[in-house]
Amino acid sequence: MKKAKKLKQYIKDNYKSQREFAAKQNVKPPQVTQWIDKGFIVVGDVLYSKRRELSSKG
Repeated sequence: MKKAKKLKQYIKDNYKSQREFAAKQNVKPPQVTQWIDKGFIVVGDVLYSKRRELSSKG
């Protein structure tokens, strides 16, 4: 199972800067800041947004 990483950590581990990451994704840097502020995560090089908290079983 692939491990989830917060977007900010993913960028830190794989790119020189948020600006470089933005350029590679063909978005403007403010878009990356919005993703980080909204708590987006990366799993296996796929970006995911938080939709809702799930209830525990039971």
